[in-house]
Amino acid sequence: MASVHQKGFTLVEMAIVLVIIGLLLGGVLKGQELINGAKIKNVHSDAQSILSAVLTYQQRYKALPGDDSSSAIADISTNKGDANGQIDDDEEAAFYEQLRRANLLTGAPDDAIPTHAFGGNIEVNENAYTNAQGNNICFMDMPGDAANIVDSQYDDGIPSSGAIQGDDAATSYTIDGTVTYDLCYRL
Repeated sequence: MASVHQKGFTLVEMAIVLVIIGLLLGGVLKGQELINGAKIKNVHSDAQSILSAVLTYQQRYKALPGDDSSSAIADISTNKGDANGQIDDDEEAAFYEQLRRANLLTGAPDDAIPTHAFGGNIEVNENAYTNAQGNNICFMDMPGDAANIVDSQYDDGIPSSGAIQGDDAATSYTIDGTVTYDLCYRL
C-alpha cells in the first residue's frame, strides 16, 4: 500500500497567518483613528485661529470683521458692512476678506469661504439656529461622531448649550455615520 501525503496548512501555520492579519487590521484601524483625531484637533485649532483673528481685528479696528463700515477699512477691504453689530449673511464674504487683508487669516482669494478638515465650509452665521444665537463660526456638515468629540472635549458635550453648539436643540448627538451637524462656535 502506498502512503498518501495530503498537502495543506498546519494549525500552527494557520495561527501565524491569522495573527498577521489581525495585526494588519489593528494597524489600519488605529491609523484611521489617528487620522480622525487629527482632523478633530484641526477643526478646533481652526476655530481658535478664527476667534483669535476676530478679537485682534476688533482691538485694532474697533469693529467686527465683515460688519465694519469705517473709513479705515477702505485701506484693507472693498467690502463694507452695515455696523449693526451682527455679521449678516451678506457680510460673510467681507468677514473673510477683511481678516485676510488685515493679515490675521491666511488663504486666497480674499473672500473665499474656507473649508474644514472634514470637507465642509466654515461659515459665519448670525442667529442661524434656535440654540446658536448671535454671531457664530459654523463648521458645516460635521459627522455626528466628530461633532460629539469636539463638543465633549472642548465644551459641555450638549448640542443645545455652551460655547460650542450643534444646529438643533437635541440633547445629544446622533452617531450613526449618516447624520451631520453644523457645529457652531460663538464669537
